[in-house]
Amino acid sequence: MCTVSWLLANDGYQVFFNRDEQKGRALARSPKYFNDLGVKYLMPVDPVGGGSWIAINQAGLSICLLNYYQQKPPEKELISRGLLVKSLISNTSLTKIRSALKKLPLQCYAAFTLLVFPSHLTAQIGDVYAVRWDGFELTTLTAVSPMISSSIALAEVTNYREDHHNAILLPHQVLFSGDGCNDELEIRPTPARVDIDSVAVNIIELTNQRCIDDKNSLALTQFHASHEPAPSYLSVCMHRDDAHTVSFTHLIATRKQLKMNYVCGCPCSSKQHQSYALYPHRETCVAVV
Repeated sequence: MCTVSWLLANDGYQVFFNRDEQKGRALARSPKYFNDLGVKYLMPVDPVGGGSWIAINQAGLSICLLNYYQQKPPEKELISRGLLVKSLISNTSLTKIRSALKKLPLQCYAAFTLLVFPSHLTAQIGDVYAVRWDGFELTTLTAVSPMISSSIALAEVTNYREDHHNAILLPHQVLFSGDGCNDELEIRPTPARVDIDSVAVNIIELTNQRCIDDKNSLALTQFHASHEPAPSYLSVCMHRDDAHTVSFTHLIATRKQLKMNYVCGCPCSSKQHQSYALYPHRETCVAVV
């Protein structure tokens, strides 16, 4: 029960992630800094499994985890899928991640999809990859935004959210925001007024999108706080009797900055906004496949 979308631009990428969980599940801990094998990274922590669903390292590589509920899990004691993110994020390329996955006892994990955003990913260089374990085989595909998981009515939910996503985005590449992201991007000292749905105000203010002339980034920020067609299992900011959206995470990875913006709670109403940064430490040549 999650929705991930992303934007690629001339100097990097952005990721937008809504995490949906059962209402009885403990809230995740706020993002923390870690250092594994000399690689620093940022990730929020799930107190239940000790892992995470999203992380970014100082090389500029990011990983997102989506559960695949439609595949029956193995009838054995399982390892938390969130621990995959924690164990893999110190790698600096997709090649290294795939190699590490092949060494793990994948039969002890329920089905999942790992989205990998390689270091140095831009609109011109590289792709976003979906590494999928279906319980039998590990495959790697090129991913297309958005990616969605849902424990109920997957086809209906996916079709609705994809149509909503595609309808709000401009049909051409737009430069996104962020210090150092695009030197030619005009930052207005007095931003023009933008019509904003009230449910999206919180996360838009968090990411300062109203100060930047970047309509696609603003649109995706609103998309992740959206209640279209109504607060329900179909809406991106999801609300069901048994489950709801519990956090929103926004990553910015560019040549000059690595940033994680985190909203604890439903993005339509939460006031708990936090922002974290990593100093980029990129290898001069990083494999992207």
